[in-house]
Amino acid sequence: MFESHIPSSRLPTAMPHSYKPYLGLPARLSQIWLNRWTLLLVLVFFHLLATSISLKNDLDDAKREALAACTALEQTSSVIASLPHYMAGGMNAMTTKGIEASVSALGTT
Repeated sequence: MFESHIPSSRLPTAMPHSYKPYLGLPARLSQIWLNRWTLLLVLVFFHLLATSISLKNDLDDAKREALAACTALEQTSSVIASLPHYMAGGMNAMTTKGIEASVSALGTT
């Protein structure tokens, strides 16, 4: 089927000297995880961790501000709901004062 076009004289042969690798098998296996993809994943993990911490703080701040806004809105709506009562009391006092002044003016003429 497939025949090699490289002459057998040019094929690599076993080296006469047995060279040992610079790092042994245990050292190479201990560093196998140290590649660019693993480092990228570690960096992404720390970035996500920092983002989640920041997001938690931002959500706590937003919750506190929303609670303060709701409290202020509750107080304002309470004042607005009570406004007709106070206006009616002021109008009654002014009406009473006006009628008393009219009666007093009629008595002096």
